[in-house]
Amino acid sequence: MPRIAAPELEDFDWFPATLRDPMTGWLRVVSELFGLSEVAAPIVADELARTGTDQVIDLCSGGGGPALSLVRALASRHARAAHLTLTDKFPNEAAFRRAERELPGRVTGRLASTDATGVPEELRGVRTMFNAFHHLPPSVARAVLADAAEKRQPIAVFEIVERSAQGAWMVAGIPLGVLGLMPFVRELSPSAVALTYALPVIPAATLWDGFASCLRAYSHDELREMTGALARPGYELRVERVRVPRRPVYVTAVVGSPR
Repeated sequence: MPRIAAPELEDFDWFPATLRDPMTGWLRVVSELFGLSEVAAPIVADELARTGTDQVIDLCSGGGGPALSLVRALASRHARAAHLTLTDKFPNEAAFRRAERELPGRVTGRLASTDATGVPEELRGVRTMFNAFHHLPPSVARAVLADAAEKRQPIAVFEIVERSAQGAWMVAGIPLGVLGLMPFVRELSPSAVALTYALPVIPAATLWDGFASCLRAYSHDELREMTGALARPGYELRVERVRVPRRPVYVTAVVGSPR
């Protein structure tokens, strides 16, 4: 079926933080449970080694999410002490400050608005993006990859959602997943507990956004067409589908490498 740009509630400015924050917190727990960092870490470690940097620049960071797990995995499994900079077009200061406290000296939250299609020159390092690429319309998605290629900066985009039957099956289980995993979200507010269990607004909103994500996800053919159009001498773009070790979960990765 064709890609459908279905609206996701979290994309709207009017969507309240009392709902958005626990939803993004839950997504972080799910990403850790699914082992997203196990797929991301070796790819990012290769790019860090190839370009001789220890800097990771996370784009569209939201609440920090899997990027923090990535930093831990780089240190524990690949002996790389990376420094992470969290960025977003609409920075979440509270979440960035929490991340800095969680990994002191290894994380910096950039409070200035950062456009992923025009990353400032001073932010040099391996760019990452977790579970955000499907939010971008094709013209913006291409611009994100083109900016990295033009500035010869490595980039690694990771997506769990898929526009497939398996993706829809996984999304169908979201309400039960929210009920079961919400207690593991850090700094969960009383209102989030009430809106999860007493009045299940958060499970319903997360289910809607999950199905919308599936409809918006780029297929492998679409990603290969996109990256092929951006090919240029001295910069390689590739698309991979990698299974998470010991889990029936696949991650789609778009990786750009200066050569």
